[in-house]
Amino acid sequence: MLGTDIRGIIAEEEEVQRRKEALKSLLSMRSKQLRESLEQRIKRAKTCGDWIHLSQEECATLHKREKLHLQSQFDKLQHEQDRTSGKLTALKRAKVRAQRIRAAEAASGRKRR
Repeated sequence: MLGTDIRGIIAEEEEVQRRKEALKSLLSMRSKQLRESLEQRIKRAKTCGDWIHLSQEECATLHKREKLHLQSQFDKLQHEQDRTSGKLTALKRAKVRAQRIRAAEAASGRKRR
């Protein structure tokens, strides 16, 4: 029974680890976008076909809005990453605890025989 619990804990630990890596990647992308200057953003937008008919002031306004939105996303992702790290730590502790219990039960089973 405990072996199944350990396998379940390990599977959940792997899933949380993958989520943590995905969040790290998203945070990295958002951080890069937040560091992008207005000039860089205008250049990128024009190569993609966006912002072609906009004035410098309109581009600046849109850039400011994007940065606010990106900062909001960044903050939420950072909070989620912190939560995920805490969950991963708790899962690792649960796995160690389950392994100790399993080892203790196996040792007590040998003593009975």
